[in-house]
Amino acid sequence: WRVLEKDRGDAKSISEVETKMPRRVKRKRMKLDADGNELGWEEYFDYHFPDDQGAASSNLKILEMAAKWEKLQKNVSNSSDDDSSSDESDDE
Repeated sequence: WRVLEKDRGDAKSISEVETKMPRRVKRKRMKLDADGNELGWEEYFDYHFPDDQGAASSNLKILEMAAKWEKLQKNVSNSSDDDSSSDESDDE
């Protein structure tokens, strides 16, 4: 993709492709054997795509909306409990 743009694209299209290319990140993780014993650190490469960053933020938005909904449900149930207790006191 990048090679095609370098051959036939203009500077703008090349820069767009470059911004969408994944970043290669070197990471370490503990390597374990079948028994769960530590064998040492293993290095591996992880790839981060710039377009995926938006997906992560949309997941956070969903979690935020769920938390707001849960808080709203608790407020609604608390207010309905308050209303029912005030109705009972009016009956007496």
